[in-house]
Amino acid sequence: MIARITILVVLTFTVAACSGASSNNASLSFEVNTPTVFPSASSTPLLGPEENPVDTTNTPNHGQEENPSGTTNAPEPSHNETDVRAVIAIHLDPNRPDINHATTQNWERLVNAVAEADRHGHKLTLLVSSDWGDLIIENQQYVDTLARWIETGHEIGFHHHTCDHVSPDGYRDVQNKCKGMINRGSVNDAFTKIQNLLVDLGTVISTAAQGPNTDGIYRSAEWQDGVILATGMIKDNSDGHSDHRFITQPRCALDYGNSYQGAPSTWPVAELGHAQLDVGSFTMIKSKNNLSTLESEIERVTTGDHSESNLHLGVVFHAREYAENLRQTTTNTFNTDKEYLEAIFALFAEKNVPVVTAQEILTANNPCDIR
Repeated sequence: MIARITILVVLTFTVAACSGASSNNASLSFEVNTPTVFPSASSTPLLGPEENPVDTTNTPNHGQEENPSGTTNAPEPSHNETDVRAVIAIHLDPNRPDINHATTQNWERLVNAVAEADRHGHKLTLLVSSDWGDLIIENQQYVDTLARWIETGHEIGFHHHTCDHVSPDGYRDVQNKCKGMINRGSVNDAFTKIQNLLVDLGTVISTAAQGPNTDGIYRSAEWQDGVILATGMIKDNSDGHSDHRFITQPRCALDYGNSYQGAPSTWPVAELGHAQLDVGSFTMIKSKNNLSTLESEIERVTTGDHSESNLHLGVVFHAREYAENLRQTTTNTFNTDKEYLEAIFALFAEKNVPVVTAQEILTANNPCDIR
């Protein structure tokens, strides 16, 4: 019997199927009774941030200029013996008091990363925070580029840092301390900004990444109506082996919901795990989440001892990390993080592992068995 396996890689921007809205993405193969896709924004007050590990290098971007990267004619990757697939998710992190992540330089890094993915025929999952939404909306060229990425098969989703994140974005409905971050409104305010942008481009949010969910208090109160797909921490979605870094398995999570109606409401959400790569400020923090480990785990799920299981791989990194900075590690010979991430892209192509969107993997697996 041929095993069917999926692999997920994440960069930094999670996605929702909204009932009643059309999408040019692959249609979802199930229905779910959820509240309206566009809940009214909450007016509850917020509290305040701290910092998230980031790449603090200020080296200029030496990548290519803004270009129609989605128009490349890269051949579709051939399937391997076990029909393994992968997801690469990129998080587009929010700004914080001492640093802006949504910048022209980081947009150029994202453009270069998507161009490199296109060169290999990969389809990315780009999860966008409100601040990146502002950056895109204010520049028609950026909007046009985003539209082209959607048209060529990349997925655009939503990203939110809760108040327990080391670098919260300030949008919140749970009234906990928010590490000094000013109150920016309801999480729905941030979500609606990205949703409206995508609706104008003919699609909707199907996948989102929000967290962390410390003590289970955020996921059930700040998730968005209609979003029934998610990416999350590998610790929530491992395959049951603590020694694995990237191997994951879709699960049906029952603790997603919100309290916009004055009382918590929850619904099933299909979720896939991912792990942060050792790039940027994570080079030492996540030193074991490296290319050689990823290669080893790809081998395990394609031809090794896990090749008869329906497993996946999850990897995440941030657009800002696709940079020509000086790579501070002795574990490999790559000079820059950009060069290192290009090797990650190439690895999946060399192993004949097609890179697809989180939506494609989760709707195909349908772990919640929703029809």
